[in-house]
Amino acid sequence: MVQPNSNDRRIYKEEILPWLPKKIIDCHVHIGLEDHSDPISPERIAESWTLEIKSDMSWEDLQATYRELLPEQKVSILVFGHPRREVDQIQSNRYVMDKALQNKSAAHALVVTKPEWDASVIESAMFCGFAGIKPYPDFAPQNLECSIYDFLPKSHLAMLNRLGGVLMLHLPRRGRIADPENIRELTEIYNDYPNIKMVVAHIGRAYCLPTAEEGLPPFADCTRMYFDTAANLNTDVFQFALETLGPDRVLFGTDLPITLMRGVREHVGDKYINFTDGDYSWNKNRKSAEEESEYTYYLYEELLAIIRAVKSAGMGHEEMEKIVYRNCARILGES
Repeated sequence: MVQPNSNDRRIYKEEILPWLPKKIIDCHVHIGLEDHSDPISPERIAESWTLEIKSDMSWEDLQATYRELLPEQKVSILVFGHPRREVDQIQSNRYVMDKALQNKSAAHALVVTKPEWDASVIESAMFCGFAGIKPYPDFAPQNLECSIYDFLPKSHLAMLNRLGGVLMLHLPRRGRIADPENIRELTEIYNDYPNIKMVVAHIGRAYCLPTAEEGLPPFADCTRMYFDTAANLNTDVFQFALETLGPDRVLFGTDLPITLMRGVREHVGDKYINFTDGDYSWNKNRKSAEEESEYTYYLYEELLAIIRAVKSAGMGHEEMEKIVYRNCARILGES
């Protein structure tokens, strides 16, 4: 159970609340139960620090989290399961859809897809109520150093395009959005499948400014391509995205439950360093006990970074409302 302390509550009330409208949409959130997944090995955790973060979160726990951390907002969500190899995706997708159907006024769902599935699975899933798909590089043979098409085959894209669905896309490759092949493939998908509502997750994984500066400008005129803020804490990246893409193409997403981690992130060149008080095997860099006592949730750090970026870009509450609500509402047909 999330239990914000007095410092968390002060940050929310004094620094975040004045910038949030009453209605927001979290466009990037995971739910799932522990029994949906096999254990994650130490070898896998060594591949990605995120795999060690507690990931099971029920629908009920998610709603309790919003009540505690965003108590004055009505939060709708775009939700999906955990796209990792260890998860039983059939079971996980069924759970997500069941909860979304039970809460139609508060949730839209994406089906996590595997590349070996026939495209008819997507058609059936969207007929049952899913709004689109969430493919992921973890399902490709070469994982991060793969083509987008290795985990998102063109047959899936063609079906999604025919149905006009949402695509939540996590980019592969170490170069992230700046990788020339990612730029080429994203541009190709954008041009060849115009009915897809494409959301590129994590600002294209541009967690640091040099990556954003190299990777975002090629998409400045791709007005149907959106970018979410999930688990990105970099004010400079957000400001560059707002100035390059415009405030109509940036969507607020939390990447819950991972952003329940407490800490800060530092950015040095094209690398980032996570600081947290969590007891993780990779958590070797620690601040002083005094500094750690002031840590708040990564979710709040993300919102603070967005607010600073909006102000630094010379924008205001209207643009903030677009980011946290109106842009995603338009994609989901709520406005």
